[in-house]
Amino acid sequence: TDSESFISREALENVVVWGTQERGPVIGTRFTAFVDVSGGGADSFALGIAHQEGDIGVLDLVREVKPPLSPEGVIAEFADTLKAYSVRSVTGDRYGGEFPREQFRKHGITYVPSKEPKGAIYLGLLPRLNSGKVRLLGSRRLVNQILGLERNTARGGKDSIDHAPGGHDD
Repeated sequence: TDSESFISREALENVVVWGTQERGPVIGTRFTAFVDVSGGGADSFALGIAHQEGDIGVLDLVREVKPPLSPEGVIAEFADTLKAYSVRSVTGDRYGGEFPREQFRKHGITYVPSKEPKGAIYLGLLPRLNSGKVRLLGSRRLVNQILGLERNTARGGKDSIDHAPGGHDD
């Protein structure tokens, strides 16, 4: 496979709002959320909340809990955060089977497994990043993880996006 950077630093820097770490909930705004579940091992457990302003996707909140962690405890904490933004449904990957669904359900939040694998989500994000159709929070960790993504093209021409070995995309 051939490997290249997912996005240029310049294109990414153009959509980052430095100095803004988090935007609070606004009454009347419809927020959506995505979680990257962790079992408490090597990866962080992460939550992102966003909304649309016209054709611009705006990231309002990013939370990350680094291991060691209690998955049940993090889900309880994230459920409270989701409720503060009036979010009653969160999308996540298929990691953990029924566990994240059951735990979020205990807190009144519906967990919906993503229809797309993460590589397809990243591929869908790329044109929005390059065209300035998103606003990201000024988080150096977020920027570094996005910059650490690699785009690989297999012999058949199929693209995949993932972090480099030893990297993170939480």
